[in-house]
Amino acid sequence: MQRTLGGILLFSSCLSIPPAASAAEDKPSSPAEQLQALRKEYGATSAEFRNARTDEERKTAVEHLDGFPSKFLELVERYSKDPIAVEAAVELVRALNAVDSLTQTAWDLSTTVFPAGSKDASAGRATELLLRDHTGSDKLGPVCERMTYGIRKEFEPFLRAVLKTSPHREVQALSCLALARFLNSRVRKLDLVKARPEIAPRYEGLFGNDHFEEIQRQGRTAIAGEVETLLEQAVTQYGDVKFLFGGTVGEQAAAELREIRHLAAGKEAPDIEGEDQDGRRFKLSDYRGKVVLLSFWLEY
Repeated sequence: MQRTLGGILLFSSCLSIPPAASAAEDKPSSPAEQLQALRKEYGATSAEFRNARTDEERKTAVEHLDGFPSKFLELVERYSKDPIAVEAAVELVRALNAVDSLTQTAWDLSTTVFPAGSKDASAGRATELLLRDHTGSDKLGPVCERMTYGIRKEFEPFLRAVLKTSPHREVQALSCLALARFLNSRVRKLDLVKARPEIAPRYEGLFGNDHFEEIQRQGRTAIAGEVETLLEQAVTQYGDVKFLFGGTVGEQAAAELREIRHLAAGKEAPDIEGEDQDGRRFKLSDYRGKVVLLSFWLEY
């Protein structure tokens, strides 16, 4: 009898273990843990493009990455009023930019198979939720900064809204600089299409026909003029605000203004004074109207 009882007790104690383990497995992960897991998955998938060797592999790699913006959007929607939504939005924008950028890179590397423009609509929904629930957040700066490198049409109204309504000067500064850079990227693409008309159809697919036509109607001059105005605003109103990756917003904007006004093709070069290879003093302006080749080197 005693041995039977002992066996029953031992059996009962064994039965109590699986439910405890199952409860731990079923416990939902936190929003931060879900975001971290998705970041890890995205990082592993993004390596596909770096390792691609053929046109088809590059196309497939871009298509695989194209599924991630909607995954990050799920987190933004699920926790729309939580600060984690802003962090997820940063990753969403990053993922969108990667798809668009790698699509263009594949155009240059490929000869037969080209990835088409992404049809992902996550940008519109994500910016809508951010403006609804996080306009007053002091954490929007990184989202704005990420949009610098994007092409999605939804980024422009978002940056304009943040610049106008954010109560935080630091966020205003980053949105101002990001909007200037975002629009300046459009200027460069208009210049590129003008120089290489054969790629215009691909950009129409990347931007969307209606949006690309709208950009062309705006015209280079109008867009470039606003870029300079925004950069001037960044210098005068937000010059002392710290930039996310060192220096200040003013320094970043001033450097880009110098490039636009003095170093861009067709602009008058800044005067240079120094010694030529024979030790004679000269100024670049002395050769105005002549063809000049400048060669710079560094002696160790």
